[in-house]
Amino acid sequence: MAKGNRVRYSRWDGSQVGFDMDAGDIFGDLTDDLLYHGDLNAALRRMMQTGFETPDGQQMKGLRDMLEDLRRKRREALENNDLGGVFDDIARGLREVVETERDAIEELAREARESGDARRQELTDEVAAERNVALDLLSPDLAGMVRDLQNYDFTSSEAREQFEALVDKLREQLMQQYVDQMSGAVEGMTPEDMSRMKDMFAELNDMLAARQRGEEPDFDGFMERFGDFFPENPQNLDELLEVMARRMAAAQAMLNSMT
Repeated sequence: MAKGNRVRYSRWDGSQVGFDMDAGDIFGDLTDDLLYHGDLNAALRRMMQTGFETPDGQQMKGLRDMLEDLRRKRREALENNDLGGVFDDIARGLREVVETERDAIEELAREARESGDARRQELTDEVAAERNVALDLLSPDLAGMVRDLQNYDFTSSEAREQFEALVDKLREQLMQQYVDQMSGAVEGMTPEDMSRMKDMFAELNDMLAARQRGEEPDFDGFMERFGDFFPENPQNLDELLEVMARRMAAAQAMLNSMT
């Protein structure tokens, strides 16, 4: 079987061959940009973004191309990560959220370029670069990506709304898993206890179904009948789902510690 090329990395010790460039070479690449814009810092930033050509004719990638390579590799990794079922749907939805946000960032940068305002363009390019880097560094796993996006400042209101809808869907799916687990843990309960718990789960599922239809669930009535199951005293359906998700996570952590 043919073997691929192997690359070995080691600490810099002075024996490696670096870039054969000096300050004059770099300044030569900056000259046209500097003469046109008259801003050395901006010219250096543009060089870092777009790359430059070395004296031997080799094209060095800029941050823009490097980030595009990183995006491509991340897409490949995510596409190969089959979560299955509804979680796979949520993962695809999150990727769509990221693409929507990237489109909004690009549109913001385009508007700044077309404005003719050099200062606005400079500031917008910096913001766009920072947000694209944040998107490039999102965790590849589902839970990590959700956590990262919850702390991300969206440019696109559409992307933010899509993300919030996906979080609701994920929360409800986690709750359903909790329901399924609890439904299998009723052995040893009295017939009355089992009947009441089944009623609680049935009404909980009815509330979720009502929300899916766009209706307002009767949360207050549910808590009047089954509030003793939830000493955390959630104030709405979202808080109730969060309580159940935390319980499920705690139970799973305990099970993991026993295996």
